[in-house]
Amino acid sequence: MKMKSREKSVRGQLSWLQCVCAVLGLIVTAVAIAVLARSALADQRPPDLAIMSQTLRPVGAGWALEVRVVNSGDMTAAAVEIEGRVDGETSGATLDYIPGHGEKRATLVFSSAERPRARVRITGWSDP
Repeated sequence: MKMKSREKSVRGQLSWLQCVCAVLGLIVTAVAIAVLARSALADQRPPDLAIMSQTLRPVGAGWALEVRVVNSGDMTAAAVEIEGRVDGETSGATLDYIPGHGEKRATLVFSSAERPRARVRITGWSDP
């Protein structure tokens, strides 16, 4: 009889490892809920896009201009249209998306024989 009562008392107690794991699980769950609640309730700034010319290099068909587009806003911009112009010639590209506080690069190609001085701009984007 004493064996059965001893087995029942050992099975009924929690080990210190189980307690530690339970407390850690509670902490991780609480932090996850707090982070999700904060991001859901916080005001998010719309996309704030800026474009910058980076490198210009000769290619077989003329010149390739690498541009960098930076999003300073909190929200993602999708289907970002960029355009470059040189002496009446227009080159364009579309970036699938630029995440909030992120950046993407694109290359515009111009057929100019001389080194072009391109003007670049963002023509539009959409919400994802």
